[in-house]
Amino acid sequence: MKKNFWYVYLFETEEKKDIVKVMKFNTINEMSYVLNIKPAVLSNFFHGLIKPRDTLKYCSIYQSIPL
Repeated sequence: MKKNFWYVYLFETEEKKDIVKVMKFNTINEMSYVLNIKPAVLSNFFHGLIKPRDTLKYCSIYQSIPL
């Protein structure tokens, strides 16, 4: 069985030009623990249901697609 991963790209500014760090997670719960953000907020941000706030202004979240 192939596995999906979550990637978080952290940027220096809100313009998201310079990558500071890239992190890889197995689940949204792991990501929420490290970023100290509730899993529901991360999921809603990823799906475009809410605008970025606090830490989310400086990051982009991507999910890998297993082929």
